[in-house]
Amino acid sequence: MAKAFFLADHASVESGKLYVNGGFWTHLGFAEYPATHPAFSVVTVLEVPWSQFDVEHHFSIWLEDFDGRPLGVDIEGDFRVDAANAARVGDPTLIPLAPVVYGVHFANPGDYTFVLRVNGEELARARCTATLRQP
Repeated sequence: MAKAFFLADHASVESGKLYVNGGFWTHLGFAEYPATHPAFSVVTVLEVPWSQFDVEHHFSIWLEDFDGRPLGVDIEGDFRVDAANAARVGDPTLIPLAPVVYGVHFANPGDYTFVLRVNGEELARARCTATLRQP
């Protein structure tokens, strides 16, 4: 289950904690197109149930344009969850992820969507709208 999936200016995971600056934005403005955003984070918090501990999981995140075409921003990885020392039997575990994407290219103004899948199942979408910034 995705507990959170959003965009942020910067985010990092340290000692199992998520640190976010400038999170939950949905609009980008550029003076002209095509445009490139230098870097931002795609923040994900997954809740993994007890029954899925000690199992290899695969996640993928990619960017689509408004027609659903992939735009070459692909993030993939694997993770395995163990019970935390203080966990009670049956407690789920939260897994924070904060990958940074660099040089994202926006060809035109419009809606763009990041898609999250875990083990092949779509769990969440985070949309952002790119607009033409007025001078």
